[in-house]
Amino acid sequence: MSLSPMRAVNVDAVRELVKKPFDGDTDTATADSDDAEEQDTEAHDTEEQGTENQAIESQIEQAIAQLSVGDFHSRWSQSKRYARQFALWGDRSIPALLKHLALEQDPDTQWFLVRLLAQFDHPSVVESLAQLLVTTDSETLQSAISKALAGFGETAVATLSNLLASSTDGLVESAVTNNAATNNAVTNNAVTARRLLAVRTLAHIRRSNTIEPLISVAADRDPTIREIAIEALGSFHDPRITPLLLNALQDEPAICIEAIRTLGRRSDLLNAVDLATPLQVCLRSPHESVACESAIALGRLGHEAAVDALGTQLPQPLATSVKISVVQSLGWLNLPASVAYLVKAFDYPVPVIMPTVKTAIAKALGQTREPALKHIAAQPLIAWLKDHSGNHSNAATSASSDVADSFIAADSLALTQIVLTALARLGDSSAIAPLIPLLTHPDPRIRLHVLSALKQIDSGVARHEIQRYLHSETLSSISQQHVAETLAAW
Repeated sequence: MSLSPMRAVNVDAVRELVKKPFDGDTDTATADSDDAEEQDTEAHDTEEQGTENQAIESQIEQAIAQLSVGDFHSRWSQSKRYARQFALWGDRSIPALLKHLALEQDPDTQWFLVRLLAQFDHPSVVESLAQLLVTTDSETLQSAISKALAGFGETAVATLSNLLASSTDGLVESAVTNNAATNNAVTNNAVTARRLLAVRTLAHIRRSNTIEPLISVAADRDPTIREIAIEALGSFHDPRITPLLLNALQDEPAICIEAIRTLGRRSDLLNAVDLATPLQVCLRSPHESVACESAIALGRLGHEAAVDALGTQLPQPLATSVKISVVQSLGWLNLPASVAYLVKAFDYPVPVIMPTVKTAIAKALGQTREPALKHIAAQPLIAWLKDHSGNHSNAATSASSDVADSFIAADSLALTQIVLTALARLGDSSAIAPLIPLLTHPDPRIRLHVLSALKQIDSGVARHEIQRYLHSETLSSISQQHVAETLAAW
């Protein structure tokens, strides 16, 4: 049976339609083609970018490697040339520089790396430099790092302040109950380490913009942080710091000592603040190190109240080491009141003043520099020599053994040498007469000290007095020999 004309037409139309694409299909095909081309372009650009980045990274690594080759001069030249190139590379060079800084062990190479990193004011750079600052033993490297951090200015201080402000408050507890305590302990240790790093770095920078963050931790719960903060704050003359220092006098010994040392340098505060009273309290501290530092601080202040705070403690039951520090401080002051306290204390008996303390007093008196005070300082030393030499000048017989026995009985050979040296420095002529009998002493060290003292006080007068002593005294043959040897050695 044949198809009807209508049927045939329909079949032909269908065939034509199949052969002819729709307009929408044409658009879709074109879009797909464009997307493919764009993807190929992006892939090509990405590949080129990756190749470029690899090339730059390779150049960065090569430049860093050159910093460890050759002598210092050549490396210095290389670092100056590369500094400009690293600046052009920008922040992309930071990771490589920080990696090598962490791995490098040579301080010189680290120094060059620090100089390059000083161009990049970035928190990661600040933290890495801070870490190296507190771990290296090289003072040169520490100086370079401090300079770099100071150059960052507020950025470095802000970064370190944020580290310093870190706390464990509000930490999320571990979901695993059994590990909660361990996790918290590890976190606490990490936070403490970062805070210590921050405060130590701020202490190294020593710029006025570090005062505020350091004040914020002056009363920190961590004693190590308090100690570092108090020591660093002592470098600044800021009215907010003085109350912190006075409060620190009641803190742990190490912190108290840092505050004492700073207050001892602040004589400028004496007109407005009573420093002598709190430092005198520290002078009676059960911790000898605190008491000794307090004595030194009072001596540095040199104020009348400081002199009284020191002198009135000499007869008190203080440790021998503390009394020696008090004596030394009074000797440095070279004031009428300080010399008067030393003169009085020299005559105190044992155990108020032990032999080692008496020796320190003799030495301190010998350091008197004011001409008007030298005669006063010499008197107790001269009196002591007369008492312990037996003063045989008017005796009918005077064997050298008598002099030796008196010194041995007093167990004061070391003190005798100090007294003789002190009198030589003071140069008081009234010491010549009591010195001459000691020329018969059997110990050649004593005779040598006496000879030196006599020559320094007044060589002409001493020589004349020795000759008169030799002819007017009835001396044993060995004593005459000692005196004759002295004259021969003149």
